Amino acid sequence: MKKLFSILAAAVLGAAVLAPCAAAEDLPQVTCEAYVVMDADTGQVIMEKNPDEVLYPASITKIMTLGLTMEKAQGDWSAQLTIDYDVAHSLEANSTHIALLPGEVVTLEDVIYGTQMESANDGANALAEYFGDDGTIASGVEKMNAKAEELGLTNTHYANPHGLYDENHYTSARDMANLTRWAMQQPGFIDVFCRNDEWRMAATNLQPERAFHCTDWLRVGGPLLYRAYEKGGKSGFHDQAGYTYVGYAEQDGLNLIVVVLKSVGLNGNYKDAAALLDYAFAHYRRVTIASPQETYEVPLVGGGFESLGNVQVSAQGADVLLNDAFTEADVTAQFDIPEQYVLGQGFSATVTYLLAENALQPTALRTVALSVSGLEQILQANTYVPQKTAGDGRMYLGIGVAVAAAAVAILLAVRLVRSGGGLQSFAAKRAQETGLPADFQIITRSGPVNSAPVRTLDVRRSSTQEGHDDRTDLPRR
Repeated sequence: MKKLFSILAAAVLGAAVLAPCAAAEDLPQVTCEAYVVMDADTGQVIMEKNPDEVLYPASITKIMTLGLTMEKAQGDWSAQLTIDYDVAHSLEANSTHIALLPGEVVTLEDVIYGTQMESANDGANALAEYFGDDGTIASGVEKMNAKAEELGLTNTHYANPHGLYDENHYTSARDMANLTRWAMQQPGFIDVFCRNDEWRMAATNLQPERAFHCTDWLRVGGPLLYRAYEKGGKSGFHDQAGYTYVGYAEQDGLNLIVVVLKSVGLNGNYKDAAALLDYAFAHYRRVTIASPQETYEVPLVGGGFESLGNVQVSAQGADVLLNDAFTEADVTAQFDIPEQYVLGQGFSATVTYLLAENALQPTALRTVALSVSGLEQILQANTYVPQKTAGDGRMYLGIGVAVAAAAVAILLAVRLVRSGGGLQSFAAKRAQETGLPADFQIITRSGPVNSAPVRTLDVRRSSTQEGHDDRTDLPRR
C-alpha cells in the first residue's frame, strides 16, 4: 500500500466554487478526431482530445523510422546503401517515392532527406533495412515495435516502416507526441525535421541528380496557412487515416509539439494544427509552482526489513504551462509516497501538481520526483567501517609472515610426497622407527595426469530452505 497526501494551494471547496467557467466551446474548433499539444521541454500535455484513441498514423509513421535511423547513425550519415528489390517493389501503386532502383547505390544522408521531405515510402524501406538487425525490412519493423515498447507507447503497433494502411498499424495522439519528443533528442533529427530549403540528391550509379522539397504548408504555404512559429513537421494521409500531422513550434519561450489525427478535408490537418497552436501561444504561459513546505518521514529498512531509522522526503517546485484562465492558486499538490524505503529496492516518491476538473486544460500538470535526505547519515550510523590505527602496519606484516610460512610448509610437504613415496610411505617409515602403527588412510580421486593424490573429507550438506521475497516494484510511466 502507498499513502497519498494532498496539499492544497487553496481550499478545495473554494477552488471548486471560484474556478473559472471553462467551457469546451472556448477551445478552437477543429475537424480532427484526436489531438495533443505538448510542452516539448517537459512532456506536459496542455491540450488534448481523445489522446489515447487508437487511430491510423499514415506517413507520420516515418518519425519512428527516422528516429531509429538517427539513433543508429549517431550523426554519421556517410554510409552507402545498395537498394534491393524489396525496397523498390514492395509498395502499392501510386505510393509516394523517390524512384529508388534495385542495384542503385545511395548515401544514407540522401535517403534520410528524401524520406522526410518527399515522404518517400521506398526511402523508409531502405532505412528499415539499415537499422534492422539482419538487414531486412521485417527486422526493421521489429526494431520499431521494440522501441515503441521501450518508450511506453502502449497504443502503438507497426506493420511497416512507412505508414501505408494495415489494420495492425496504429497509434494514438499521445503516443505520437511522446515519440516525437524522443526523436527530437536523436542526433540530427531536428535538422531534417525542420528543413525548409531544397535538398539535392547527388547523381548515383544508375540515376541523375534529384531534388527534394518541403511540403509542410505551415512552413512554406500561403498566408492563410503559413505560421512563422512552425519550425518542423511531418504530414500523412491515406483513406483510412484521413489527414494526419505532427509539428514542432517555437514562440515566446514556449516549445510545443502538436499532433492531429484523422482531420477532415484537404489541408484539414494543417488548419487544425494552426488553430491549436494559435490558441496555445495566445493562452498559455510558463509559471513556477513553489515547493510545498511540508516534509514527510519514511521508515528506512534493511534487506531483512530491520528498521534503520527515518529518511525525510520533500517536494520540489516545478515549471508548468498554465492556461490564462487559471492562476497558481488553483494548483494542488498530491504526494505519492511508499510506506517504507527498503535498501536495495527502488524508491519512487513523487508529487503531482493538479488542477480541478475543467474543459480547458488536462488536470495533471506535471509529476516530479521527491528529494530524499538523511539517508547517508543513517547508513553511516548503521554500518561498521574499520578505522585504521598505528598498529595496522604491524598487523598486516604479521599476516604476511604467517601466509609466507604456510606456503613454505605446503611446498615442503609436496616435495616430501614426491620424493619419499607419498604420505603412506612416510607413515610406514615412521612406524618402523617408533614402533607405532600407521593408522591413517589416504583416499584418492582421479584427476589430471601427473597430479598428486588429493586428500578428501566426506562432508554431508544439510538442506536449508532459502528465504524468498515475492514483492515487486511496478514502475509506471
